[in-house]
Amino acid sequence: MSEKIIAIVANGRPLESRLAVQAIKSASVIIAADGGAIACKKSGIKPDFIIGDFDSISRDTLNHFKDAEVIHIQDQYSTDMEKALHFATSLKPDRLIVLSAFGKRMDHTSANLLFLTEYNEKIPVEIYDNHGCMTILKEGKHKFNYKPGTLISFFSPYPVKNLTLKGFRYNLQHRNYDTYFVGMSNVCDQEECIIEFESGRIFSYLVLKEN
Repeated sequence: MSEKIIAIVANGRPLESRLAVQAIKSASVIIAADGGAIACKKSGIKPDFIIGDFDSISRDTLNHFKDAEVIHIQDQYSTDMEKALHFATSLKPDRLIVLSAFGKRMDHTSANLLFLTEYNEKIPVEIYDNHGCMTILKEGKHKFNYKPGTLISFFSPYPVKNLTLKGFRYNLQHRNYDTYFVGMSNVCDQEECIIEFESGRIFSYLVLKEN
């Protein structure tokens, strides 16, 4: 059975990278979160659903996507990202891809990161911007198979216990971080790299290069 991937396009920084747009080609369902429909229109993406309270989108944009199902939720106690995430999880995906979640107002960016961190506890989430892809790692052992020279950053606002990095330019052995951890701009030196830790959550940001 093929993996069910659902993509959400939010109303953050516009999609300017070909890589960001290509990321959702594997999605079986595309959801535009309110003003995310504007980004879809500019990038030639056809959403299957447009959801939100529609305070960030014009009637012309809605009419542009005649084949999309429009879901109007007039709830001012939840954001458009929350509405989209709640609806996406009701479709029981195996993985979520999120685009344009960051890059405009800092409060929106911070809130979206909190929402995505929470939903990642249930469903793996990949968050794309115009430069790379962020994932949220749970405790355990994670293997990365990237071309040597690939740039990758790790950081966590949480305590991290017994952290080990292998195969990178800057490795670690069984290190504990009592408050937070930041490992910016590390480099994959081997084809297989490993990050392993016993507790906490770590954000991984892979820098993607266009060919």
